[in-house]
Amino acid sequence: MEQHNQVFMSSPISKSAFIKAEQCLKHFYLYKNHPYLRDSLSKEKQFIFKRGTDVGIFAQKLFPGGVDVTEGEKRDQQLFAQKTKDLIANGTQTIYEATFIYDDLLVMVDILTKQDDKWVAYEVKSSLKITDTYVKDACFQFYVIKNCLPDLVDFNLLTLNPKYVLDGDLDISKLFKATSVMKDALKNLEYFAHKTHIAKLTLEQGKIPDIKIGTHCFQPYDCDFLGTCWKNTNDSSSVLTLGKLTKQAMFDLYDKGIKRIDEIDINTIHNKEVKIQVKAAIEQKEQINIEEVRNFVTHIEEPFCSLDIEVWMPAIPYYQSTKPFQQIPFLFSMISEEGGEVKTFSYFKPIEEDLRKEFLERILLVTKDFKSILMFDKSLEETVLNQLAELYPEYRNDITDLKKKIVDLAEPIRKGNYYHPDMKGNFTLKSIAPLVNQEAGFNNLDIQSGISAMYIYESLLEQNVIEGEHIKLQLMEYCEMDALITYQLLNYFRMKLN
Repeated sequence: MEQHNQVFMSSPISKSAFIKAEQCLKHFYLYKNHPYLRDSLSKEKQFIFKRGTDVGIFAQKLFPGGVDVTEGEKRDQQLFAQKTKDLIANGTQTIYEATFIYDDLLVMVDILTKQDDKWVAYEVKSSLKITDTYVKDACFQFYVIKNCLPDLVDFNLLTLNPKYVLDGDLDISKLFKATSVMKDALKNLEYFAHKTHIAKLTLEQGKIPDIKIGTHCFQPYDCDFLGTCWKNTNDSSSVLTLGKLTKQAMFDLYDKGIKRIDEIDINTIHNKEVKIQVKAAIEQKEQINIEEVRNFVTHIEEPFCSLDIEVWMPAIPYYQSTKPFQQIPFLFSMISEEGGEVKTFSYFKPIEEDLRKEFLERILLVTKDFKSILMFDKSLEETVLNQLAELYPEYRNDITDLKKKIVDLAEPIRKGNYYHPDMKGNFTLKSIAPLVNQEAGFNNLDIQSGISAMYIYESLLEQNVIEGEHIKLQLMEYCEMDALITYQLLNYFRMKLN
């Protein structure tokens, strides 16, 4: 390994820090110098990061027998880099989390392995496709490693193969797909030298760069410091809270000096969904197209129920005949009314068994006597039902009949026929829940999103029976709340028509 005489920064610029510098130098400066201002990490992001770590560790099986630089060590980048150097010098053939520092730049590559006496690197992504950002951060890694390890001859991104279907024992060589980024990496060496130089100069200036908020706050990822940079835009009257507008369209208004929704000339708006938000802000009251909502509601036949489905999308296929990230239904809740009493029915599929057929049979059975099945944003449920129809063609006609009964209660809201200023530009069920039911809602639940539900369900693979039963109850409580608010939304609309 090539030796470099240099004075290291107290904290070298990592791959993550470099991507933040590419996004916004203010983001980068705050990340390096004021990490205490960073927004708290949502549960959803924590779950996603954990999945990425788990898939990375799983991919090590492609190159067994390697040494993990970080194992049994305290978090010390310099120590990791020295350990990597020692392992290479001692003839180790495969290294996990191989760490390199060059010119105050730091990378830790998932897998470094020797092939035909040359080094090849692999960075693992828990994704089915390669994004421009993945390529860029891989090229940054190549730039650093190549300057430390001249024998590096290839750098690959490992993604999950969307065509892989689990058939028998899992074949890890087919599960992952390797894509070389060498062409991009070699032609962009000067680019990274230039960009990292700018990043270092930004740190040397010793002051927070004066960069205004803009679309870059969300590209390629949401900034870690939105709470700091956007603290003066949290007012619900801000144009930056408008839903159904692209980020660019919002900032076109904002940069013209139109900061508040009620400052917009409503006559210049042609989009119905945006217009209703502006009108609600100006008048400070809910907006409803009585005729359209009445027409929608009158087409709902009784008896009716509401239905919500939760899915699991494991990155590594768990059941036979499934693909990476395939939607596996594991829970549904149905709300109905009988004799003036609201009834709840839920079916929960144990994670250990592939009981999708039983899941389907149960959902067909409990909904068959209803003429209308209420959902809110039916896209996921319809996708699940379509997949089940492919899997169990003998039930195709029954599934078709069920789908014909579906009434999507998101439609009046999505089409701009109902809006309340308290929704604050958000058109989801959770935004309307406090309006529909002030006592019941999602805020008091342990699980508050479908993404969280999915990962918490996956955690059952590692839980004991007692903890597993507690998690099951939490998941059912969340799904039942979705179904309940959907059911009550119809009554809410009907009340507005009186």
